[in-house]
Amino acid sequence: MNRIYRSLTSPTARKLGQWGLRAIGPIVLIVLLVRVVDYGKLRDALAGMNIAWGLAALAAMELIILLRTFRWIDIHRAFGLPGATFGYQLRLSFATMLATFALPQILSPFSRFLLLLQDGYRGDRAAAGSALEKILELAAYVTFGVAGSIVLAGTFGGIVWWAVGVTIASVAAGAVVYAARHRLRQLAESLIERLPFMAVEPESERHGVAEQIVSLNRTVLARLSVWSVLIALAQATMLFFIIRSLNVDLAYWYVVAVWGVIAFSMLLPISVNGLGTREAILVVAFHAADESRDAAIAAGLLVIVVGAIGSLPGVWEWARRALAGGSRGPGRPQSAPALPPAATQRGG
Repeated sequence: MNRIYRSLTSPTARKLGQWGLRAIGPIVLIVLLVRVVDYGKLRDALAGMNIAWGLAALAAMELIILLRTFRWIDIHRAFGLPGATFGYQLRLSFATMLATFALPQILSPFSRFLLLLQDGYRGDRAAAGSALEKILELAAYVTFGVAGSIVLAGTFGGIVWWAVGVTIASVAAGAVVYAARHRLRQLAESLIERLPFMAVEPESERHGVAEQIVSLNRTVLARLSVWSVLIALAQATMLFFIIRSLNVDLAYWYVVAVWGVIAFSMLLPISVNGLGTREAILVVAFHAADESRDAAIAAGLLVIVVGAIGSLPGVWEWARRALAGGSRGPGRPQSAPALPPAATQRGG
């Protein structure tokens, strides 16, 4: 019995279990493509696309990358990372967005952290910035997910219990965080230990990273949170433009609510980058609005296409680094200045 328990709890078994869960989304997509899609109608929907709306979706994708760039400029300032040109930050935003399409959403994109390390930035401060970015994205996704679930609960009854459950879970999580507010440093350290390449760092290094995260004042944190909310709203807008390009006339705020549920589902470890779960939610939402399920699946697949095309400039950044055998960043800084006053004042 002990041998069976050790086998089931071994790192290999856990890894297989994680990837087994992530296979659920692609399996759902395969089922939709085999059992639901009418390929004649799907072809007609794609052939009749409105190019103007498609270009608007592509422009929204570029806006997302631009907003991520501005957020990282603020993250550099907040954590005392040496300044970099706007062009450098934009190149890294394209490169990391491109990497996101090959890795799981939210959990994956620490690629920017690796690029910053390659360019000579201090690992603790780069890790703190990357960790905070993921926390802010998580918070934005949960916010949109709760709002979207509540809105859609009044549209079709099948999601009522989802909305109730999400609301209860969010209130409970908020209460837990408030109750543990005096242990934020320990919670941050627990998160840092899970970051790639940070688990092998000395314990004092992890303490330093956690300290930088929890010592941000409210003004800095609020500004970074605004960037994250704007990014999430731009993602919802991109989905709206894609849906309109398929000549489906859904209300903007309805699409935002649907995207909120999609964003929340992307936090669950049952897919890779939302593949399958996104299309399933769109099918339910389109069916509730008496729209074509084929158009719903087309919209989900176009999200991937628009994202991949919009982040193509990132190929240049990865290629130039591969050809150069390393950094082409802003001068390979060897040290970072002291943290700015804003980052060392608790409470703001």
